[in-house]
Amino acid sequence: MLDIRSATEADREAIGLVRAFSFNGPQPSPSDVPVLGALCATEAGRVVGTAGAHEFEQFFGGARVRGAGVYGVAVLPEHRGRGVAGALVRELLIMRRATGDAVSVLYPANSQLYRKLGYEYAGLHPSFLVPIADLPPSRTGVELADVTDQESVAALRACFCRFAAQHNGPVDWTCPSNWARRALAHQGEGLHQRTVVVPGPANVEGYASYFTSYDSERRSVVATAKHFVALSSRALDALLGYFRRFENSAGYLLWPGAPTAAPIGLAASTNGFAMSPSVSRWMLRVLDVARALEARGYPAGADAEVVFSIEDAMFPANAGPWRLKVSGGRASVEPAPTAPGKPLPVRFFSALYSGFAGPSDLVALGCLDQDDPRIGALSALFAGPTPWMPDSF
Repeated sequence: MLDIRSATEADREAIGLVRAFSFNGPQPSPSDVPVLGALCATEAGRVVGTAGAHEFEQFFGGARVRGAGVYGVAVLPEHRGRGVAGALVRELLIMRRATGDAVSVLYPANSQLYRKLGYEYAGLHPSFLVPIADLPPSRTGVELADVTDQESVAALRACFCRFAAQHNGPVDWTCPSNWARRALAHQGEGLHQRTVVVPGPANVEGYASYFTSYDSERRSVVATAKHFVALSSRALDALLGYFRRFENSAGYLLWPGAPTAAPIGLAASTNGFAMSPSVSRWMLRVLDVARALEARGYPAGADAEVVFSIEDAMFPANAGPWRLKVSGGRASVEPAPTAPGKPLPVRFFSALYSGFAGPSDLVALGCLDQDDPRIGALSALFAGPTPWMPDSF
């Protein structure tokens, strides 16, 4: 009989073994296996599956939405095909919703499994590769500083959050040590690792955390940025000029950026064909409809009121009907007596919520009628830049 419970310190080795089998990698040291926020599926006392969740706040419309990043969903090969993974994630979502999370995000290995649990594709993880010789030299000669202590890390995090609030989708890891581990480059990543900072008169204006590695396909060293953040033209000039000076030791800069590749792609003098893009997608599930809608921000001037209902087999409390009122970029949500049209499946509502899909997409999917009078309001409320995030997990 399958039992699902919270992971304990005693489960570290067993969890590492399950993940090694599932992801075809070496078994990690028990000390490198996180158990906080993780679940185990056991049968006859043996760990046969596991899943975990990171805590973070995700930016939508310039506001923070409390969320959970599901990771490490793994099941031993002989126990697959029996619904273990789905049972683990379901239990994890129930637990995370109860703690106050409004949304959940993951990078899927099996999108159909997660669609059954209410997830849908809702954002991108783009990266771009450009020849370093095509980067502009610095015009300002701004001096860069290294990260040396926790105070420096806190200043970088504050810089990143100012940057993230200008986009839809980036996440701020709740735990400071988790933020530093995921945003900054560390030993074991590539040949050399470094984080350089552009200090400003009052606050950090930009930074780049990167490592270098040899790319056998291109027969060249690549400087790979985990984060590349520039809040001013001064910071962008300094950081691009810094990497331009790698010209004799590295051939390319790889960075995660907005789907438009701006501003780096606009500043580089590269021929369009020389810049190589790649992209993966992440999925989102709204866990608490009212909480999620009230937490996110909305475009200035997009004041509107709309009534709708949700189809959510896992969380019937999400059904509504709901009346969403938006004024001054903030929302209030209250129950409504009835809602027009069909209920929106929670997975398509999740894609609408992030701004990845628009009402016209929901019309094509058969979720809204072509003449639905709510289309204009929904289009205005969920307009914004394509959601993306620089981090993966």
